Amino acid sequence: MKNFRKILITMYLLACASAFPQNQNEGGSPYTIFGIGDLNYSTSTRTYSMGIAGTALFGNYVNNLNPATVTKLNSTLIATNFYYGFLKSSNGIVENKISNGNILGVNIGIPFDQIRGWVMTIGFNPVSLVNYKVNLSGKVDEQSYTQTYSGEGGLSRINLGMTYNIFRKISIGLEYNYAFGEIKNQNFVNFNNSNYINTLIKKETDFQKSFVKGGVVFEIGRLFNSFTIRNLSLGFAYQSGFNLDATRDGIYTTNAGTDTVRLNNGTVDIPSMYSIGISNLFGSRYLVSGDVILQDWSKFREFGSAVQEYQNSFRAGLGLEILPDPASTSFWGSMTYRIGGFYDKAYYKVSGQDVNSYGGRVGVNIPLSQYNSIDFGINYSIRGKEGNGLIKDEYLNFTASVNFGELWFLRPREEDQ
Repeated sequence: MKNFRKILITMYLLACASAFPQNQNEGGSPYTIFGIGDLNYSTSTRTYSMGIAGTALFGNYVNNLNPATVTKLNSTLIATNFYYGFLKSSNGIVENKISNGNILGVNIGIPFDQIRGWVMTIGFNPVSLVNYKVNLSGKVDEQSYTQTYSGEGGLSRINLGMTYNIFRKISIGLEYNYAFGEIKNQNFVNFNNSNYINTLIKKETDFQKSFVKGGVVFEIGRLFNSFTIRNLSLGFAYQSGFNLDATRDGIYTTNAGTDTVRLNNGTVDIPSMYSIGISNLFGSRYLVSGDVILQDWSKFREFGSAVQEYQNSFRAGLGLEILPDPASTSFWGSMTYRIGGFYDKAYYKVSGQDVNSYGGRVGVNIPLSQYNSIDFGINYSIRGKEGNGLIKDEYLNFTASVNFGELWFLRPREEDQ
């Protein structure tokens, strides 16, 4: 009954997180106008702080990119991720600064059998984010006006996964995901003059569809008689492409009234995604991990139409984790330290140019007890550049994860191993 109450509390947290509220007044990066918005590659504060997705990274955390990496979870874990960030966008002439925060996901991992790596995962996580606001000005017949383009929303997903370990060398995982969400775009023309007709055009698109993720991690270091690479792991992850069932309504508002029209009813096709990663523990304290994510967005379709400016996206990250010193009795020696970086080529072009991102990250894990801890991470990154029709985004983000762990279903002999 005690565990059941905890599950109910966790489900309540998931429900509270379902909206993933955004700042609806100030907007965000104009780049989120493309496709389904900014893609979320964060799988945990741990991997975020290392600049990676964790495709081949085992550990006592829940990874929602490659489900196979959770086979070594040693306790039931409930992790809630948060962030607060600052963004400065500039085209070389106009500069805009904003800040906002949000819940970045809630994930649960429940190990049933540590020997066989039988673990169930449940989560609620963002897939993408749309959040922009652009103000322009002009004149018609000597009458000045302001025109505001804005958008908000994105996709979220609920996921349920299972993992298993074969021969204690191969971990496999499969995850079912249900994606849903809404994206609202609007164009408002305001003349500030009663003799002219102000116009507000809204487009609201609703999405929903299921897709699957699968992954495998090979502990290839066990095949070699080498102390240096005995913990070497190679991981692969795959996310199926999926055709989002979508409806788009147009809402037209003028001084005379409002009219709603169904614009489209069909699908928005999201391409499949692939990831490969590698990790190795050098000695007993220095863990290095890196991975690459690929997705062919030229296959993206919006109600049957291709987008010429969409292309293959590419993301690569490399990180280092320094584990606690077992001989240390100090508070600082009990902490885990992380550092890493990433490079990202966006799935869209602007004015025929690639939009690239790169950044550096650091983080720390603070243990509170044997199974409970808090993760912190800091990111500084740059996207795009000034000039030639592009915008330069500078990000300073702070992330945190509160991790609650407890032994629920493990048998006593497994708890002691």
